Amino acid sequence: MKTIILFLAVLFLPCKDKNQDKFQERYQERYQEKNQKELYKGTLNGSIKIMLYINEQEHPCGGNSTILNAMYKYDNQKKWILLNITTDKQNKKYAMVEDNFSGALFLQKQNNSFYGTWISPNTKKQFKVILEKTILDETSSEKLEAILFDDLLYNKNDC
Repeated sequence: MKTIILFLAVLFLPCKDKNQDKFQERYQERYQEKNQKELYKGTLNGSIKIMLYINEQEHPCGGNSTILNAMYKYDNQKKWILLNITTDKQNKKYAMVEDNFSGALFLQKQNNSFYGTWISPNTKKQFKVILEKTILDETSSEKLEAILFDDLLYNKNDC
């Protein structure tokens, strides 16, 4: 009887499924496509240096939807500004409103660049924005993720 139980246990042990491996590979590729971290550097009004960090994640409900989180800062300031994003990805247009509505960026993506305008809340100031994608190393990415998620988003959504 023990031999039969042992035989059945060995027989039903999970075997490596090649289809499962292929599924995991496809999922990982899709995950990489939909979970992107990008850093852009450029200017506001031709002379004020700024940086924009965008984190795009797959939406938990699936489908073609993604969640965009972003922040930007002026090079001469230490503090990052959280952005609320609305996008028309098909036309590559982005409206990024500063948290607490202290300004808004209206940008269009072209290849690895963003072009557009920063507008003050009273619309009296409007400045040209030009941003170019830069290489983002893993250490910088981790630091930016911590600022975005652990600082800005956590504090915004904390009860």
